[in-house]
Parts: sequence; structure tokens; C-alpha cells
Amino acid sequence: MILCMAACLATQAWADPSWKASLAVSEEYTDNAEEERGGHTDFVTSLIPSLGYRYEGGRALLESSYKGVWKHYARGTEDQEFDHDLNVHGLLDAWRSFLFLDVKDTYSLVNEDATRGERLEEDSGDDLVQRNRFTFSPFIAPRFGDRTETKLGYRYTNIWYDDDEYEKKSTHTGFVDVVHELTPTTSLLSGYSSTWEMSDEDGDLNRHIAYVGASYEYGEGSRVYAKVGPQYTRYSDNEESSTSLFWDAGWTHDFGSVLLDVTTGVTFEDDPETGQTYDRQYLTTRLTKEFQRTVVSAFVTLEDYEEQGDGYSKSRRKTEYSIDSGRRTYAGFSVRHELTSRLTGTVNAAYDLNDESSEDVKRWHAGIVFKYALAEDLDAELWYRYKDVSGDEDEEDNYTANRIGMLVRKTF
Repeated sequence: MILCMAACLATQAWADPSWKASLAVSEEYTDNAEEERGGHTDFVTSLIPSLGYRYEGGRALLESSYKGVWKHYARGTEDQEFDHDLNVHGLLDAWRSFLFLDVKDTYSLVNEDATRGERLEEDSGDDLVQRNRFTFSPFIAPRFGDRTETKLGYRYTNIWYDDDEYEKKSTHTGFVDVVHELTPTTSLLSGYSSTWEMSDEDGDLNRHIAYVGASYEYGEGSRVYAKVGPQYTRYSDNEESSTSLFWDAGWTHDFGSVLLDVTTGVTFEDDPETGQTYDRQYLTTRLTKEFQRTVVSAFVTLEDYEEQGDGYSKSRRKTEYSIDSGRRTYAGFSVRHELTSRLTGTVNAAYDLNDESSEDVKRWHAGIVFKYALAEDLDAELWYRYKDVSGDEDEEDNYTANRIGMLVRKTF
């Protein structure tokens, strides 16, 4: 499907495609290559190619990005690594701005444990796995008058991993979303979706979500929106069901030199380790302050994970069907300062706490990066990163790691 869409784009003459590529080489020293207690020192050489492409025409959009990381450990403390991060997205107006085809494919490293959240750059490869998520969605977009927009369609999602130990999963979703504009700044929102989730080994589930809401734009760069409604899930393996609240809300306010962004909601995250789906409730707050030559950003994210499955109950009552849960607190800051027209420095630090039913795991990350523009398309980086991991169950799992390195990148 992606190849067919690319062929359609190639026949259009509305716009020229844009390419962006780079190649980076880095050398680093680490005092704990294995990232474990009593780890060994090593020198790590990395080769990092990247390629980006974008084509946008009158009826079609195709955009893609790729980044590869090849690592060689001079002392052989770890095997060679070659990780990939690929994102492809295509959108085709198949018929008169009424019928659309939307295709996405993402191949990237993710945490084996979904309660760890999104993968961080500082995470090692030991607890990561390559995942491919493919999505195909045909939909229609009928308009009812000048103020009402509707999106009605079907979405197929397939998930697989490059390790056969992890379970494959596919979902089929029918959905409808309606936006009715009351005024140029105020809109009413409503929608419904029905999802059938099927896995190779675990039981299937059927999830229904209906919501109503509104959005309001009250200034340039300032907006508030909210969606709320019931969620009903039924599990095929034991005919149990659960009912809970679904919501998706956000507030963005531009104070001028300060930007506040708050989001909260419920999402559904696939867990590679168990093959189950987690119900993730989250709240994220981010503040960004811009000075003449400095940008300061601070954030905090609170996440609550509940594993959906045999008789899962959102009321959290202890029943024979209760399953594992976890909570995560992730907070940090970054400061970026332009030292000269060619030299910038960035300092960042973050605290990551996983509060699970079995143990608590704390992770501290800190780093400093200096970036210097050698030429218009050539830059160099000097960086240091610190990582500290500790748990309250087994001290043998506690460790620290220090890394210092240099990188040179050529952009084409």
C-alpha cells in the first residue's frame, strides 16, 4: 500500500520533494558498558546515518524518516548493536476530498515493560525490543453544512516484534468523529469507536468508547479542550466485562515569553513482556520560558497503569481477577543557552520513579552537551551523561554509569 501511494505521488506535479540526510560518527568512553552492578569500562564507536523525505501535493502527502545506530564495543563487553528507527506516513485524497486512505508504519525500539513509558535516549538495549506498528485506515469525510465536519472510517493495526518470544497482535477499529463549529473559536466534539483486539495467545477483547466534549480557542497559541464519556470492555476468554471513564483533555496557554501546556487522558499501551494491554491514565504539565539567548523547560508526568485482562475492574476492587498495576513519576528540566553564534550548551536532568506492586525502581538521568557549528552543514558535539538506577528489592540490580563522548555530524 505504501509503495502504491508513493507511485501515485510520483505522477503528481504539484510540488517538489524535499530530502534531508546526515551521517554522524561518535566515540565515547563508558565506565559501565553493561549497565549493571560491577560493569566494565569500554570504548564505543557509533555510526549514525539518517534520512528524511517529504512530498506534499494537492491530493497526497508522503513523509518518512529513518535513523540507524550501529555500535561497536572495542573491548567486547557487549555484542555489536544495530538499531533502527523508521517512520513512514502516507495520506491520499482518493476521491474528491471525500474518500481518504491513511497509512502509517513505525519500526522503533520500545521498552519491554510498558510501564517504563517512552524509551529514553539514555536507556540501554538490554531492556528494549524492536517493534513494528503498521496502521491502515480508509475513511470518508462528509460535511453537513459549512460548520459540521465528520470523519467516519475503519482502522487496522498490526503489531509485531523482531523477537519471536513476543506476542503479535492485531486490532480492528470502526470510528466516527464529529466537530461542529458554534463560533470561529468554539466547537462541540463527539465521537464513538469500537475496537476488536486479537492476539496470538491471550484472549481477545472488544472495547467501546463514546464521548462528547468541546474546544475553545481564546487567543493566539492558547486553547482548551476536553472529551469525556463511558468506556465498556468485554473479554472473550472468560466473558467478564468492565465499565470505566474515558477522557482526553488539554490546556495550552501562551503568556508571551512563557508557554504552559497541560494534557491528561486515557490511552491504551501494548506491553511486549506480557502481551497484554495497559490502561494508562496520565497527567503531563510542561512550562517553557524563552529568553533572548536561553530556553528553559521543566516538566512533570504522572502515569497510572492497569493491566487489562481477565475480569479487569477499573474500580480497583480486589477480586480473583485482579492483575498487576504500576505507577510512574517522571520529572525533569533542561536549559539551553546560546554561548556564541556557533556554540550552544544544554544541561538537563530527570528523575524517573516506577512504583510497581513488587518493587520501586528509581532512575536519575543528567547530562550536558556542547554543540559547535564547524560549517553550515558540519557540526561537532561534546557530551557527558550520568545514570543512576536503584531498587528496593535487590541491591545487586543497583548501578551507576558515566559516559563521555564526542560526535561529528555532516548534513547533506
